[in-house]
Amino acid sequence: MEAQTANAVKISSLNPGQPLPLLIQPADGAPKDAASLRRWLDENKAFITEKITEHGAILFRGFEVDGPQQFESVAQGVDPDLKNNYLGTSPRNAVSKYVFSASELPPFYPIMQHCEMSFLPNPPRKLFFYCHIEPEINGETPIVNFRQVYKDLDPKIREEFERRGIKNVRNYNGPAAKAKFDLWKLKRWDEMFLTTDKKVVEAECAKNGLEFHWKDEDKLTLINDQEATKSHPITGEKVWYNHLQVFHEAVAAIEYGYIAKRQKNLQAHWFNFVTSAMTGIKKLTTKDGDQAMNCTFRDGSPIPVEYVKHVEEVIWKNMVIFPWRKGDVLAIDNYSTSHGRMPYKGPREIQVCWAADN
Repeated sequence: MEAQTANAVKISSLNPGQPLPLLIQPADGAPKDAASLRRWLDENKAFITEKITEHGAILFRGFEVDGPQQFESVAQGVDPDLKNNYLGTSPRNAVSKYVFSASELPPFYPIMQHCEMSFLPNPPRKLFFYCHIEPEINGETPIVNFRQVYKDLDPKIREEFERRGIKNVRNYNGPAAKAKFDLWKLKRWDEMFLTTDKKVVEAECAKNGLEFHWKDEDKLTLINDQEATKSHPITGEKVWYNHLQVFHEAVAAIEYGYIAKRQKNLQAHWFNFVTSAMTGIKKLTTKDGDQAMNCTFRDGSPIPVEYVKHVEEVIWKNMVIFPWRKGDVLAIDNYSTSHGRMPYKGPREIQVCWAADN
């Protein structure tokens, strides 16, 4: 896409020949402050909606966005319906009414590609990331066109997923549970639902199609079925749309293999080794239904590891990775485009918010 200027901004591709993401920067001599960007967004809502749907993501770079309130304002300029109910798996801390830390997972841990809360009946329609402190080493937030992933999957494997669907199983400790180290351990259920009232938790589960089971030691199991693919609500295109590549028991070791090849450092290779070993130990010592998270086909039968490897291969083939710069705002069409996180070292502060109908 050739660069063009429209109403005090420059519009181009971040990388030549790569439509994801679309890059919007201040035009030469134009104001760069967050308030000016918000005014431009308010004046060009139809254009932004069209382009985020077409490209899957827009990177606003070079604007002086500083802090969660300015980030929140820019996000509302793209989509005003920001929400703060979060039933995802990453531990997050609230920093404003609608803005959260992107993830409080340890920096060595990767976050695999996924569309935000894809396992819910009404996932967010847009997702926004903001770079408050750019990482020193790695720490990128890769994105992937899941429309293209759907097209690139082996048709036989894709058809089997579409025919059989997916069952997700997640296990959470509660505030009274005894803490045990688990590389894959999720946050506690009271942290996710923001309450210790089990009746409130049960009502929220029913609202979102989550089957719940209270277990000994204050633990909670959540189970839900979902389709493996989805039609984009605006374009009608088929999208790979599920959490297989996050929840499956084998995926962490597969992901670290790709990361080790890319980052080429001792930490990545060490965690590739450790994760592979722990995955095998976990498989031998923990029942499938008791693992922190796992997924199967809808009927409960296991998903072959070779299928998971194939999905990961296609995802990595389509992955777009770029370094963060301070003040960056990345707006994502959550119906078509996934995101993740690369392991990192040193300071890093990325914030997130999202827009949804519910």
